[in-house]
Amino acid sequence: MRRRITCVAAVLLVASAVLWAADVTELRTKFTEEIAAGDVSAAIESYTDMTNQAQKDYRKAERSYEKALEAGNRQKAMEARADMRNASYSAITSEETDDLLSLIVSEEEPARSEHAQWLRENSRYYHPSITYEWRASGDSYSFSYSSTKSVTPGESIVLPDKDSIRVNNAAAGVLVGWGVTPDEVTYQPGETITAPFTDQTLYAIWESQVVFRDSVTGMENTVEDVIDGDIIDVPALSYDDDSFVFAGWVDRSSGEYIAPDETEIELEGNGAVFEALWKNAELSDLESRHYDIASIPVNTQADLTFIIANNGTEDLKNIQIECTGDEGLRILRGNGTIRTVGAGDSVTVQGLKVVGTSAGEHMLTITATDRDGDSWSADFTVTIV
Repeated sequence: MRRRITCVAAVLLVASAVLWAADVTELRTKFTEEIAAGDVSAAIESYTDMTNQAQKDYRKAERSYEKALEAGNRQKAMEARADMRNASYSAITSEETDDLLSLIVSEEEPARSEHAQWLRENSRYYHPSITYEWRASGDSYSFSYSSTKSVTPGESIVLPDKDSIRVNNAAAGVLVGWGVTPDEVTYQPGETITAPFTDQTLYAIWESQVVFRDSVTGMENTVEDVIDGDIIDVPALSYDDDSFVFAGWVDRSSGEYIAPDETEIELEGNGAVFEALWKNAELSDLESRHYDIASIPVNTQADLTFIIANNGTEDLKNIQIECTGDEGLRILRGNGTIRTVGAGDSVTVQGLKVVGTSAGEHMLTITATDRDGDSWSADFTVTIV
């Protein structure tokens, strides 16, 4: 009796599974109905169930196809092949995408961002973007440019600032912000905003300004409401670290250069953004290629390397390297030229060869001199044993 009841229960369970296993077509209909009912979460669940069921149907048909081929049953293989082709689902349509998006943008966070990201991943009709437009015109110039980037709705994005837009400041002026309309600032340059859920265009807003900015000392000086021909005072700069050498100012958009000793300039055009130029070289990390720098054998030639780093904002060019050692440390090879070390870059210098003729700690001095005659030196201890 117990066995019979168990069998009946098993039969009922199987029947229940068959009853509740919705096929792809039913799930597709359910998806459409839930959009019409305004239930985004339920629609997403139905669509996910539909795609999962289609994948299961395909895998089952694929397995049947393989087994039919193994058994040599061509008819079964053809039927399974047809089932593989039929194991598909209808993608989200353009109209359904619009209907879903209308529902999503009315939701509260975090559901709004989560559902919008799901729609972006599952509908080929939903790829929100942000377009940056910058335009300017005058008596002798006119330019118009736009850049469109796809965004992930709800995520944070950083708006371009004046450094990431290479527009001639003399022609356009200085970027002071971005607007949802072409004539009023809505966001600041470089501001972090939430990516839009629908396509948006932001317009660059320009003003006539001259900006002096120094990333080393942190100084920024803005002269507003300027016009072509104005005489602009150039701010004086100083820095406590003597290893930094002031090398003037540059507007990278136009290439206009102000020498370190100039105290005023005549403005050409509608604006400029001048960045302070500093030169600096740091010599460090002296190492022996084959020996410990603290225990080089006496009367043994040793190849040394060191690093020259440019911690300034101006490229160092045509750098002459000179190496000298005290008594007991002879320099066999050390002088040479480095063509360029870019701002913020570093170079490992090879080719320095020394020999210690007496045991003990010896002083090695390395000097780097750029094309303008500015020099930086460092002393290193080399131990000969």
